[in-house]
Amino acid sequence: MIRLTVVIPFLLALVIFSASNQDPLDMWLLTYSWKCSAGVLALIVAAISFIMGAFCLWVAELVQRRRARKAEQRIKELEVQLAQVQAASAVAAPGVVHTQTVAGPASLSPVQEDRL
Repeated sequence: MIRLTVVIPFLLALVIFSASNQDPLDMWLLTYSWKCSAGVLALIVAAISFIMGAFCLWVAELVQRRRARKAEQRIKELEVQLAQVQAASAVAAPGVVHTQTVAGPASLSPVQEDRL
């Protein structure tokens, strides 16, 4: 919700700025020059900035997903190890009963937390 309170006024100001600045101006960058309105230039810069931000977010998400996959793999390895230890202790001491508590929703893996 906070994102919308920041994004909507910015987009509204950008659209109003681009609508009110339609006169073509001479733009130049080093030796290259062209005619373009300031409003169109502002829209182009905003679109390029949005695409760059989306790409950075995508890269950060890839890193997070990789970490989550490694955590899931580690959980599976530890569960197998726990089952082996419980089987070995059951063989070593058949008279002792081992109880295992089932984890509740507080111990969700990182991948499962993303889905909530």
